[in-house]
Amino acid sequence: MKKLAIWGCALGLAAALPACESRTTTTTQTTATTEGTDTTTVTRRQTKVSNELEDFRSWVRTKANRTDSSARENWPEVKEDFKRRTARIDRKADSLSADARAEYARLKADYQTWEEKNQSRAQQPLDANKLRQWEQELLGPTKELATLTAADLRETYLLFMGIVRAKKNKWTQDDWDYVDNVYSRLNDRKEELEGGLSAADLLKIKSLQTEYLALEAAQDAKDLYQHVKK
Repeated sequence: MKKLAIWGCALGLAAALPACESRTTTTTQTTATTEGTDTTTVTRRQTKVSNELEDFRSWVRTKANRTDSSARENWPEVKEDFKRRTARIDRKADSLSADARAEYARLKADYQTWEEKNQSRAQQPLDANKLRQWEQELLGPTKELATLTAADLRETYLLFMGIVRAKKNKWTQDDWDYVDNVYSRLNDRKEELEGGLSAADLLKIKSLQTEYLALEAAQDAKDLYQHVKK
């Protein structure tokens, strides 16, 4: 506690706490003995920058949600988040250990490589013939987005999500690009026909959309994690 007093973090000034570069975690442990109980107080010190590095590691591995198949929509947000997180750590990098600094540099390099790969993929046009094949697989061989009616939408979403559930683990990231394109255009068609949908149909479609986004986000996070592991 004397060290903490010297550092100015135990002066009792709540307003000063955000500026401190360390914090303490106090744990009380009670142990039963034949003569009674012993109580031990353990105080651990963690630096803020080490906590921020831990958060950054978690973000790189799991928080870049939907950046693969929805890169065009999310890149500005993801890039800005990356800049904010790294700027906070950069200001305090001298407080990190040598191993932590090396890990931080590695995480940044891995992320930049992954970002460049996915930006390049996002800029590549989809093949029109393959896209039509995916439409037929996901919507049914006799369905076309342009001719769907309000009465078709509920069953079309159910068919789409049934196929996604069944085949999601077999698809590559390129496959997901086509799936997401079909999904986005199906949503566009739903917006055009929304006035003809019942409240029950709208609720069901909303739940299927939520499920799709969760499955897609999980796949994107998996792809990012696999890339970072390489």
